[in-house]
Amino acid sequence: MNNITLPACLPNYYSYDILEQLKVEILVERNVYQIPIDALFLMAARKNTKRGFLFVSKILGKHIPVHPFIPFVGGAALAARYASLIHNEKGFEEKCDFAQAFVHQETLEKTWSYTRENLLSLPEKTLFIGFAETATALGHSVFSSFSENASYIHTTRENILGIDNVLNFAEEHSHAMEHYCYAIDPTLFENEDMIVLVDDEITTGKSALNFIRAIQSRYPRKRYGVVSLLDWRSESERQRFVDIEKELGICIYTVSLVSGCITVTGKPVLAYQEESRDRHSSLETMETVVETLVLDHKLGSLLNFSSLTMDGKRNPLPYLYSTGRFGMSSKEQIDIENKFSEVGTLLKQKRQGEKTLCLGTGEFMYLPFKIASYMGEGVSAQSTTRSPIHPAKHAGYAVQEAISFAAPNDPGITNYVYNIPTGYYDEVFIFFERTVNAQELQPLLEAFAPLQIPKIYCVICVNTPIIPAPQPIGSYSPQDVVFLLKNIDGLVPEIDNQKREEAIQGGTHYSEMLPVEYQPTADYLALFHEILQNTGQKIALATAVVAEQILKRRGQSVVLVSLARAGTPIGILIKRYLAQKYKIELPHYSISIIRGKGIDENAILYIKQQHPDCAIQFIDGWTGKGAITTELIEACQVFNKRYGVEIEPDLAVLADPGSCVSLYGTREDFCIPSACLNSTVSGLISRTVHRNDLIGQFEFHGTKFYKEWLEEDVSQLFIDTIVGHFPVIAQEAMRVVEERLVEQTAPTWAGLQSIKKLQTLFEIPTINMIKPGVGETTRVLLRRIPWKILVDCRSNPNLQHILLLAHERGVEVEEFPDMAYSCCGLIKTIGSDL
Repeated sequence: MNNITLPACLPNYYSYDILEQLKVEILVERNVYQIPIDALFLMAARKNTKRGFLFVSKILGKHIPVHPFIPFVGGAALAARYASLIHNEKGFEEKCDFAQAFVHQETLEKTWSYTRENLLSLPEKTLFIGFAETATALGHSVFSSFSENASYIHTTRENILGIDNVLNFAEEHSHAMEHYCYAIDPTLFENEDMIVLVDDEITTGKSALNFIRAIQSRYPRKRYGVVSLLDWRSESERQRFVDIEKELGICIYTVSLVSGCITVTGKPVLAYQEESRDRHSSLETMETVVETLVLDHKLGSLLNFSSLTMDGKRNPLPYLYSTGRFGMSSKEQIDIENKFSEVGTLLKQKRQGEKTLCLGTGEFMYLPFKIASYMGEGVSAQSTTRSPIHPAKHAGYAVQEAISFAAPNDPGITNYVYNIPTGYYDEVFIFFERTVNAQELQPLLEAFAPLQIPKIYCVICVNTPIIPAPQPIGSYSPQDVVFLLKNIDGLVPEIDNQKREEAIQGGTHYSEMLPVEYQPTADYLALFHEILQNTGQKIALATAVVAEQILKRRGQSVVLVSLARAGTPIGILIKRYLAQKYKIELPHYSISIIRGKGIDENAILYIKQQHPDCAIQFIDGWTGKGAITTELIEACQVFNKRYGVEIEPDLAVLADPGSCVSLYGTREDFCIPSACLNSTVSGLISRTVHRNDLIGQFEFHGTKFYKEWLEEDVSQLFIDTIVGHFPVIAQEAMRVVEERLVEQTAPTWAGLQSIKKLQTLFEIPTINMIKPGVGETTRVLLRRIPWKILVDCRSNPNLQHILLLAHERGVEVEEFPDMAYSCCGLIKTIGSDL
C-alpha cells in the first residue's frame, strides 16, 4: 500500500492505495491537538461488502499492539476536548502535550501520570456509552478521566440472561450488527441527563443516529454528545445530524480529535491471496508452555447473570461488575483502581521475558489494558476482535499478520488476532473475563502455536459461579448471625447412638447421619443454669480478650465466620462485644467444616462475593486435640489453590486447652455452658450434614432446624447472660490483652502429645476415638457410645455436668491426673470387650 502525503501544496491531504483497486483519499480539516496522522491510524481492507476499508487505530489497541498507556491517553485526549468544548474545563489541554504523547515515550508517560492523578471536573451528570466491541476501552477511558458526576456503560453483542435489555440498535455496516444495552440500575437512563456516545471513528454517523433514536424513543431527553477519535462525515451526513436534531427536538454535540472528509474509490476486496510464504521455516519447533492464572475476587464484585452462546448453550458463570458492561459510577471507578494496580503487580512477578503481550478478548479490553499498565516495561496491549481483515505484507498496510480461531467463550463466533510477528514475544497473557475449559481453549492455542511464543498465561478473571443467598434458618436473629446452611428437615432421619456408632466404626462418615438430639433431664437443665451463672463472667472475659485481639490484628475490614455449631454462639458474643464497646458492626456468618471433608467451599465463595475486600476470621468454641484446626489449615490450602485466593486459616477460640491456636481467650479447660447442650443453646440447628445426594453443586452443607423446640430454646438466654457481664470485665480484659500481645504465645500442641500417650496407654486404635477437654467429652456423652471418662479430679468444679451425664448413662469415670485436660472421653470400640 502506498501512503502518499503532499505537504508542499496540500499539507492536510492523504491518499491510501489500500489493496487492489481500493483507494481512500482524506482531507483533514481539523486536527485540534496536531497529533501526527500516522500516529492515529493506518488503513486496511475489510472482508465486508458493505464497507471495504477500515481505519485501523493505533490508539485503541484492538488490531495493532500498543503501549498500555496509549489507549488511556487517547481517552484522556477525547475527554479533554469534550470538557473544553462543552464545559470550558481546560485542565488537560493546558497541562498535556497530546501532540507528542503518541510519538514520544517520555511525554506519553508524563501525560498518563498527569491525567491519572488530576481528573477533570464535570459540572453535570453525564452518562458515557462505549460502543462494542472496538470502543469499550476507549469509552471507559473517557469516562474514567472525570472525577465526579460521570456514569459509564458499554453496549454488548452478548446475549445475557437474568437482566432486562434496556436498549438495542443496529450498526448497519458492521459484521455483527446488533448492539444491546443491559443496565443493572434502570435509573441510569430514566432521567434527562446528558448522554455521550463514544466510538473510535465516525464515517457516516448512521450508528450514532440509530442509537440516539433508540434512546429517545424510550428515555427522551434534550442533549446528546457524539465523541470520536476521527470524524469523516461528509457535508450531507453532517446535515443529517442537523435534520435529526430538528425532528426529535434535541441538540447533538459532536467532538473529535481529527475531522475531515474522505473519498473512496474501488470496490471492497472480496478475496485476496498474497504470495504464499513459509514464515516458520527458519525457526525450530518450539513447545509452548501454557499456565492458567485465576484472579477470582481480585477485580471486585460479581453479577449473577448468565449468557447464551450462538448455538443456544448457557454459560452459568457470572460477570465482573467493574467492566462497565452493566453500568458504573465515577466513585465506583475510583474505588476499583487500586485493584488494577494490585493485579498488575502480581502478574508482573510472573513475567520471564523482555517482550510481553497482554491480550484482551473481544469486548473485554479495558481491564486487561489497565492491568497491563502496571506490569512494567516491555509490555504491549492488544485485543482479539470479531472484525475480519485481509492481511497483506505491504509497507504501510495496517494488518501484516493474522490468525483466526473459534472464540473460546462462544465457538460459534470466529475471532482474529492481528500483527503478532512470529518469534517476537517472550510471553503472552490472554485475559478472559469468564473461565474457559481446555477444550474451548484448544482452537486458540492451535492458532497461536506457529507464532513461537515460549509461554502463554491464560488469565481467568471469574472462575466461580454466584452462590445463591441462604434461606433464613435457626432461632438467632439475622442481625446476630447468618447461617450459610441448607435446611434438610425431613431428609435425614436421626439415628440412635448405638446404631450410629456402629455405622461410623463400620466406615460411614459421621457427617452423613444425624444423632438423636439429647433431651436434658430437669436435673441436668438446672445444672446448666447453675453453670451459666457461675461461669458467665469468665466467659465474658474470654470473649472480650478474643474480640480485642481480633480487632488489633485484623482491623475493621474483617468478616466473622464461626464454625457451626459450637462456634456460632461464640461468634455472636464477639460480634456483640465489638458492637457494644466500639459501635462496630462486623458481618457474622456461621458455616460448616467437617473433619475428613473440609470446609464448605460454597459458603466461603458466598462470603467472598459479599465482602470481596474483607479478611476472614474463623471462630470456634474450643479446641480439643486440634483436629478442626488441622482440618481448617488443610481446607484453606485446597481452597486457595483451587480459586487463586489467599484465605488465612486463622482460628480464634474461647478456650484453647489443647494449645492449638495463637488467638484464644483462655487455655483453661473449663465448662462452657454452650457445650452442655446441643441445639437448644446453638440456635436450634443440628450438627452439619454433607451427602452428595442431598447437597447440590452450588448449595451449602445441610442442617436440621428443630422448630418444635422453640419453647425449650435457651440460645438467646445464653447470649444475653454473657453480654450482661461485658461492662464488668472491660478493664480486666484490656489488661489481659496487653499481656497477651507482649507474650505472643505460640501453639505448642501439648494437648495432642498428651492424647498420643493416652492412645498408647489405653490401646486405643485411633486418636479419633479420644475426645479431650470438657467440650469434646460432653459431646461424647451426648451423641457417641463412650467406654470410659477420664477426669483429672472428681472434685473439679468444671466437671459437674460431665459426672451427671456419665451417671445417667452408666459410663465408668476414672481419675487420671496425668493429662493436659480436665477430662477426656474414650469412645467404645464396637465389637470389643472394652
